[in-house]
Amino acid sequence: MASKLELEEYLYRRAISIIESTDTDYDKENLLFQEVWLPLAKLYQDRITAPKPEGEE
Repeated sequence: MASKLELEEYLYRRAISIIESTDTDYDKENLLFQEVWLPLAKLYQDRITAPKPEGEE
């Protein structure tokens, strides 16, 4: 199984591929959201939803 770092690297490479594609900006935005940003958020959901340590904001 791939590590978080490997999965993150794959998602960033996918983002570059989408951005450099000839698709319309609208299609690029949809692809980036579905294929990159949502999976990244899911990958780091534990850090996003975890309470912050005291003293940090």
